[in-house]
Amino acid sequence: MIYITGDIHRDFSRIYKLKKDSDNMLIVLGDVGINYYLNEEDKNCKEYLKKLKLKLFCVRGNHEERPENIATYKEVEMFCGKVFIEEEYPNLIFAKDGEVYNIDGKKILVIGGAYSVDKEYRLLHGYKWFKEEQLTKEEMDTILDKVKSKHFDIVLTHTCPYKYEPREVFMQGLDQSKVDKSMEHFLDEIEEKISYDKWYCGHYHTEKQVDKLEFMFGRIKIFNKDEFVPKYNENGYEIIRDYCKQDDINKDGKVWCSKCNSTDIVMQKGNGESIYGIDEIAIICNNCKKVYGFSDVKYKHTCPKEL
Repeated sequence: MIYITGDIHRDFSRIYKLKKDSDNMLIVLGDVGINYYLNEEDKNCKEYLKKLKLKLFCVRGNHEERPENIATYKEVEMFCGKVFIEEEYPNLIFAKDGEVYNIDGKKILVIGGAYSVDKEYRLLHGYKWFKEEQLTKEEMDTILDKVKSKHFDIVLTHTCPYKYEPREVFMQGLDQSKVDKSMEHFLDEIEEKISYDKWYCGHYHTEKQVDKLEFMFGRIKIFNKDEFVPKYNENGYEIIRDYCKQDDINKDGKVWCSKCNSTDIVMQKGNGESIYGIDEIAIICNNCKKVYGFSDVKYKHTCPKEL
């Protein structure tokens, strides 16, 4: 089975319940976080992932070093294209920018990299910033010449074409005129000069679909299917995300399950940090044995939904 998800940033909690099998693979759309510190912390993370016996196929994000700049990575053939792998961690695979792969019978174009909008903050406060986070003009030209006029079943990128930018989740108070959009404009050109069936990207910490392009973040999908992997809480109740609005559960001054009308429910609160306003995010219905998430909770742009 092949799965796909958005940025992970070293938080591997979402993959705990995936079937751990060497035949299974999770595609991560950038910022996986295992080439961030470039020290023992990264190695410890890789040791943990090695034990899972689950392949990770990683698109390069902007918050990680290029694998080709790390001495332990070797370029090898896989999926009918070039990838980067460390011999010690053969299940952790990094795609090469601009490479074309055959995965699960699909012709797939992969392009990593993006600009860090928090670059100045990172430099000022001593956080990691990678100067080669974006493609160079020469790399862009080479990739464009290679792929123009061709058809791809699927395109995987970290950021997105400029015309699809989710401006509603842009960092508030940031002067967008100072943000380097060269990667997004390049992907605009790619999008215009190829044909494709589906495009997946990460980077923006949001989940939405526009035309044939899908932004991914906190959830996992079965690759090439419009089907999310089910999530369950600690009691084994299935989590149904964005099921109803907060007002839908209020009836005659009482709180009801909008699915079965039971009052045997518990309100689930958020962590107090990731949303604006009231921090109730769902109801837990003991009759349905399900968790029904509210669709109108206003999450902060840097936080995934907690469900």
